[in-house]
Amino acid sequence: MRNLIVPLVVLMVSCTSSQPPDAPPPYVDPPDVATEGFVTTVSAVDVPMGVEDFRAFLLANPFIDYLEPTETIFPPRGEEVLKGEWLTVGAVRRLQLADGHYVIERVLENEPEIFRYQVWVFTNDAARGVEQIVGEQRFIRLDDNLTRFEWSYKVKPASFITRPFVKRTQPELQRFMDGGTQALAAAVNETVAANP
Repeated sequence: MRNLIVPLVVLMVSCTSSQPPDAPPPYVDPPDVATEGFVTTVSAVDVPMGVEDFRAFLLANPFIDYLEPTETIFPPRGEEVLKGEWLTVGAVRRLQLADGHYVIERVLENEPEIFRYQVWVFTNDAARGVEQIVGEQRFIRLDDNLTRFEWSYKVKPASFITRPFVKRTQPELQRFMDGGTQALAAAVNETVAANP
């Protein structure tokens, strides 16, 4: 009977929805960056700009501005830098999501063709089943005026028990990510068309 109760409690907890906190979460040291055990979701689009021009476009027009909510995934709508200068390796920021929850993330790598970051503090339901997320944005040069933007979310479940719940969120995460990359591509196309 005890063996049945534990999974039942985990299931009940995972089906409840957490309320946004009254105050932002404090900084806590990040875990070691995971290298395996991920559930990975990838979205990619081609944009009519060279890598350098596209990276400059993203500096002026942050990618998070193109993200729209789904049923349970909410994009950032506010940020506070906690350490360093954002975009430099080691910098940390706290993001407030559109539903009032927060995450904390840090820059792991920022090179011309890759931007990599780690998310490890969550106040939303992800805290129940996710240890960390390693996000990657790759800028793949297809030619001088064409770049493939590839965004991946490598989600590390907190345990084998929560892995099925993390996998169940993948279709919605895919929609969220595809919506963001497609909106970004549309904005780049509009900019290029307006400045031939």
